[in-house]
Amino acid sequence: MEPVFSTGWTGVDTAEEHIQVSDEFVEFSNGVYSDSLELASGPDKKKVGDEARSRGMAWACCGMRGWRQNMEDASLMLPKGYLSGDWRDSALFGVFDGHGGEQVARFVVRRLPQVLADIPGRDAETALREAYLRLDDMLRQPAVAAELRDMTLPGNEPQESAETCGTTAVCCLIQDNEMILSHVGDSRAVLCRQGQAVALTVDHKPELPEETDRIEAAGGFVQEGATAMGSGKEYRVNGGLNLSRALGDLRYKSDPKLKPSAQLVSAVPDTKRVPWQHDVDEFVLLASDGVWECVTNQQAVNFVRTRLPPPGSRKGLQPVLAELLDMCCATTPAQRGGLGCDNLTVVLVRFEVCLGSKSRARVFSRRCCRAGVRVFVHLTVLVWARAKA
Repeated sequence: MEPVFSTGWTGVDTAEEHIQVSDEFVEFSNGVYSDSLELASGPDKKKVGDEARSRGMAWACCGMRGWRQNMEDASLMLPKGYLSGDWRDSALFGVFDGHGGEQVARFVVRRLPQVLADIPGRDAETALREAYLRLDDMLRQPAVAAELRDMTLPGNEPQESAETCGTTAVCCLIQDNEMILSHVGDSRAVLCRQGQAVALTVDHKPELPEETDRIEAAGGFVQEGATAMGSGKEYRVNGGLNLSRALGDLRYKSDPKLKPSAQLVSAVPDTKRVPWQHDVDEFVLLASDGVWECVTNQQAVNFVRTRLPPPGSRKGLQPVLAELLDMCCATTPAQRGGLGCDNLTVVLVRFEVCLGSKSRARVFSRRCCRAGVRVFVHLTVLVWARAKA
């Protein structure tokens, strides 16, 4: 079985990816933001994705360009046994929402597995944090220009610099007894625990107090403005990027006197350990903000949970994700004030150990019930026979 990524490419040695794209050219005028996103004349609902099952888990990804001219999202799915070094017994899943071009998102998906493999496995949180920072440093190297150019999808404008190109990154590293989350940006991870949505990440937005404090301490400012379609307010770093943390976007990380954690836009991820409760944890959703703009955490969990086939079923997981993306995709750009017009990508990781045990319990219960009926019938017949005698 090949590891799966987000463009339809597969590969073990080069960790090629399943990849996709969000062109955010932002104009600022008189305090009102206008996203010149050059939406297509209609949504492209063609889906790209894959799914597989192994070692008590099943996983799937699905991506859709939607109303955007290009696909800048990317996703990564590496089951246990496909990471190298100290991480062979870990599974890694991720979603990456690019902006300013698809190149950095694709670069991160290609390079992350090897970068992580080169880091000792003593502490997963530290390792993921170090991997993000190494990737961000690699984007500064002149030798990477050719690689970024090669990351350009056919027909798109080549990009050789990460100055104005970047990506979010939400990753879930799954080990035997815990999940380790790391993220920068507003791609989000949500756990379904006994039907309840549990947020595993907090979106990195400029208006968050600790993010605003860092931006202002670095000499920047957070600008408030209206969204392109007037559906609400949004906040941008120095009137530009609507994220406060990202990989790439080097123009916001140009002060040599500041540490990575103190730059206008930081590449330092938030990390979190979540003990895996095998008996109640059902699945994890990782998705780009194109999804989370349209549904709440609980709505997404409910939608997926009520449509998933039974564990071990021949029915796949990907059709459920495709249905979710179709629901999120706007019929017209004005339908939801511009929401539902972004690229849409989601990764689902299903813990069949939990679901399988529940399924077995239900089967056992039904068998016991049937056995009880048989015993009752047998005893009734026996009593009736004795009474008749």
